[in-house]
Amino acid sequence: MKMRHRLVAMAVVLMASSTSFAQSDDVFRSVYWEQEPRLLPVAFENSDGMASASDHYQTDQYQTACGPACGCCRSGWRVGVEATFLAPSGGNQAGWTFANATTPVTNSFATSDYGIGGLTPAPRIWASYVCDSGWGVQFRYWELNSSSNYNDPFFVVGDTFGYASGTNLEMYAFDLEAVKEFCVCDWNMVGTFGYRHAMRDTNETIGFNGIIARPGGLGGGNDIFAGTASGIANFEGDGLTFSLSGYRCSDCCWGLQWFWNARGSVLFGDTYVGALTHAQLISPSGNATQTNGGFAGSSDSIFVAEFQLGAQWSAPLKCIGGRFFVRGAFEYQNWGEMGGAAGATSTVGELNVGELTMNALAPSDSLDLVGFAFSTGIVW
Repeated sequence: MKMRHRLVAMAVVLMASSTSFAQSDDVFRSVYWEQEPRLLPVAFENSDGMASASDHYQTDQYQTACGPACGCCRSGWRVGVEATFLAPSGGNQAGWTFANATTPVTNSFATSDYGIGGLTPAPRIWASYVCDSGWGVQFRYWELNSSSNYNDPFFVVGDTFGYASGTNLEMYAFDLEAVKEFCVCDWNMVGTFGYRHAMRDTNETIGFNGIIARPGGLGGGNDIFAGTASGIANFEGDGLTFSLSGYRCSDCCWGLQWFWNARGSVLFGDTYVGALTHAQLISPSGNATQTNGGFAGSSDSIFVAEFQLGAQWSAPLKCIGGRFFVRGAFEYQNWGEMGGAAGATSTVGELNVGELTMNALAPSDSLDLVGFAFSTGIVW
């Protein structure tokens, strides 16, 4: 079991244990809410939905300083699960260029064009407990793990070559932070600050094989070309994370709300990047081999920015004394540049027959993730 999965399991056990101790505070909640439905909970995630003014007391005793839309702070759990679908942009690059001098035709391929494309599923879970004062503690975990394989045997009259590539992207973020719920006029606000452990890892590999018939003037026979290229870029570290969210009624009568969420993280850790290429020629006139590599590793720091904008719907669950919510949002993440880069190139060939070049690049570029998210959960 990976370390991050152990951390998730420990957090779930801790949450379940804490729930058992919190039951004494919840014994009479369901009965009381049945008698007084105006006090049904109105929080979402860390600060759920603002209900209409008619859902709250209008007396000074229950009115908050910034209006009835904000409601009153209420202790309890906020639990949710989210499915994000994000398209990555950026990362490593491996490729080849093959020039057939007998045709003549030049072909090329790069994993940056045929790597992980389109939306990639990435789950997120969170759980928090907030006291009546609005202060609480929150746990969040998000993971993206995707791979892509591509192969394309290609045939030319009299000659043959083919290739295959593989790309893997793995990322995760584990957060443990303090939470503060508060109101600003008609906005329910949630601020967080705490610890984050995160990892970003990208690796790409490509292989090439080809056979070229040598011209009769060179003695005939075949030249066999083979090559591989791979690039690895990894960062893992710890740091600080902070966020601010806002929720406001869109249609209070139907439980609809607009919301936004902005988060930033500063991470300090170790970066490792590596690139390796190998090219080989087997020919009746002689063999040739070339292998090259580049590596870099150092202590590093990166900044991660995240943003969500969307809408949600929530409704009370009287049977358990809580609220159910569903939401959808646009999501954008930027994982900043790493402190190192590595590249390598290997080339073999025979004059008037062909030439193979293998390239690998593990850049320090930032990684962008763009897509959308759907989530659901319960507040009680």
